[in-house]
Amino acid sequence: MVVGLIQEGWPKGMIEGVSIIISLAIICTVNSGNNWMSEKRLADLVNLSEKQDVAVYRGNEKETITIDAAELLVGDVIKFEPGMKCPADLILLEGQDTACDEGELTGEPLEIVKDPITESNYQGGAMCTMLAKSLIKSGTGRALVMAVGPYTVAGVITEKTQAENEPTLLQRKLEGMADRIGKFGFGCAILTFSAALIRMVLEMCGVIPCGCQNITACVPEPNCETLSIQGAKFWTEILDTFIICIAIIVAAIPEGLPLAVTISLSFSSKQMMKLNNLVRKLASSETMGGATHICSDKTGTLTQNKMTVIGFQTGSSLNLATSGNPDKYSKELST
Repeated sequence: MVVGLIQEGWPKGMIEGVSIIISLAIICTVNSGNNWMSEKRLADLVNLSEKQDVAVYRGNEKETITIDAAELLVGDVIKFEPGMKCPADLILLEGQDTACDEGELTGEPLEIVKDPITESNYQGGAMCTMLAKSLIKSGTGRALVMAVGPYTVAGVITEKTQAENEPTLLQRKLEGMADRIGKFGFGCAILTFSAALIRMVLEMCGVIPCGCQNITACVPEPNCETLSIQGAKFWTEILDTFIICIAIIVAAIPEGLPLAVTISLSFSSKQMMKLNNLVRKLASSETMGGATHICSDKTGTLTQNKMTVIGFQTGSSLNLATSGNPDKYSKELST
């Protein structure tokens, strides 16, 4: 804006600078707004999925009070039962036929038998510890909280597996293109400044007439003020040439390109949200659009880690479940 005011004056000189500022403001607003809305929705979903009521003994060894799992403290004694997830890393104090499924941590859906801690097995650790996020398949009893939140095994794994986001292919291409355009504009600005400086030097040396703007077809300017280093005209032309060079560099940078890309990705994320697909970051739309292969764990991710009987055959008769697609299953069972 300062360069525009010097070159064009008020208010014409404000147009280009204000337009660039408005474009940057729109980009920042769209990006920030989309990220804030996505993070808020994701946080609500995470809080809803992680909300868990836990029966804990506090101040009374015979009666329990119900609190949220996020309010557990190290040293609390909780009561567990089949079907609940361990809200923290626990030490089994007492229980019968206790078994846990640690598939969410290890990927192996196997029931691991847990034994209450005693003087003989406390050094082993694994058989008397119940890790956070593991599913209690059987058994009831009491357990001591020994770690919560990010200090649990699951929390440590989550922190260590988090990595910084790398730029997407589109972002790398845009950065490369902007870098090449910027270098080209900078080179043009240097050539323009060099050409203007050479013309002024030739004019001061008397090689070309005063006021000549085109060396190949020079037309002398009447009542022209001769250029000299001590004169104000020389420094005025230097400043004008410098402003022109800055304008060339600014014009070479496509400031509207990031805005167009941001609006396009924002529109894509809105369309995906209508399909119940929450996009946390705008770049994810571009990433998934270019995906050709998806590598995923099967058990518990693509499947529910459960087996369900949909039909059985007795003699020559075939009995199928009423839900699903009986024709499809009958063909499979018949073969």
